[in-house]
Amino acid sequence: MSAIQLVSTELEKSGWESEELLNKAQILMNQGLVIASRGGPDSCILSVTELAWLAKASYSIASKHIVLSEHYLLCDSLKIARITIEARKEIGAAEKVRSQLTSYYVESNIVSSKGTTALYFKSQQIENNRNNPRYERFLSQHRTIFALDLEASTFLNDWTGVCAIVEESSPSIDEKLSSVFLDRILRSDAQLKPKVQAVKTLIRTLHASPSPFLDKSTFIVKSLPRYIRCLFQLSLDAAEYQLAESILDQALILAQGKQTETGNDNKRSLSGYPEDEIRWLSTVAFNRAVDYYLAAADMHCRRWAGKAISLADLIEDDGALGRLLRGKLEMLT
Repeated sequence: MSAIQLVSTELEKSGWESEELLNKAQILMNQGLVIASRGGPDSCILSVTELAWLAKASYSIASKHIVLSEHYLLCDSLKIARITIEARKEIGAAEKVRSQLTSYYVESNIVSSKGTTALYFKSQQIENNRNNPRYERFLSQHRTIFALDLEASTFLNDWTGVCAIVEESSPSIDEKLSSVFLDRILRSDAQLKPKVQAVKTLIRTLHASPSPFLDKSTFIVKSLPRYIRCLFQLSLDAAEYQLAESILDQALILAQGKQTETGNDNKRSLSGYPEDEIRWLSTVAFNRAVDYYLAAADMHCRRWAGKAISLADLIEDDGALGRLLRGKLEMLT
């Protein structure tokens, strides 16, 4: 523990710029996390006070070196405390640590929410001043605040807040920030239904966003299929089958629409649309059709199987997947 404290102090003295010290701090904190998660006598090496310090120190270091694509590293401090709560069964003391961390997140959430509002108005003022050399830096900070705010809201289980943050980011959202949002939502330990609603809000926001930093034509073809896949799987896991079928319909319309735009009349793959995504959707949808067959819901079985086959026919594999699914459907019926 003393080694971690020493390295942390030296790192702070260096202005958080020393990569060597940063790497040492990361290694030592990872070792602390391993010790805390063992659940055996070794975990007693770290006291509740030390765990609280370690959690705050790791969060502080992470916030100084925030990388949007690795934002989830900010939660390592929480993992330390939460794992130790279960491993040591010291409910009274451990709950105190969790309470402190929750308060820390609440404070972060309040501060970032206030900052987000101020930054939003500022962003409107400099929208027409893109030649300003500080513009890109401002946008990066703006998006970082959104990412941290959403991180805090998911931890606090404030899913109304999560949806509000996603919607508020609309004027300046880009693919990187939207990917961070999706990743954080999917990583959450929350129940499925709030996560379904959050991903729905994210997709709707991306569709309606006026952000000049979001290339709609590229995003819809290259990135949107991933969001559709995630929402489709979440809907199935949450047993929201009507929503899942609606998502499947939208994916099929999007795929067929792209074919029409490219003048492709032979019912093969779309220009730029990832075939792996089509294949996955088709396969999972057909598996759902099989589930309906086993439940003696023949009408649902045929409907889902038909949509799965329609998707399969869009793949450039000489119709192999489509034929395979048709054959399996004949065996079922």
